[in-house]
Amino acid sequence: MTIPLEWSFNPWRDRPGGAVAAGACGALACVAVASLDLPPLVTLGLGIAIVGSLSPLLSPARCRVDDGGVWRRRTFVIERRAWSEIKRCVPRAAGLLVSPYPIPHWLDRYRSLLLPIPRRQRDRVMADLREQLARHGF
Repeated sequence: MTIPLEWSFNPWRDRPGGAVAAGACGALACVAVASLDLPPLVTLGLGIAIVGSLSPLLSPARCRVDDGGVWRRRTFVIERRAWSEIKRCVPRAAGLLVSPYPIPHWLDRYRSLLLPIPRRQRDRVMADLREQLARHGF
């Protein structure tokens, strides 16, 4: 049994420009929807959909890699991938991409999981991740 690796990512601290831009775009889009004079329930639903689609750029994440697999928790959602479901792990500038496909695939955008890594901790977290990934054949 290995020690789980955990870290947190806050886009407002780690990528403030992107978070501010996403917040501004979300607010403008909500104002635009509100100005359409739609029924209140429809307006509320569209506003929630807009903010929800921008949530990866706005909400903090907690990531964990352990013997069972990987997971990422955002505000209301926990996404998990067991090691048996993961076929490829790719370091990216924004973090670690885990994919159910052994080679790049057009569905990676929808089925893969990105574990965001803070820029200030990137070297330390990536070194620890390489050890964990090596234990599982990646």
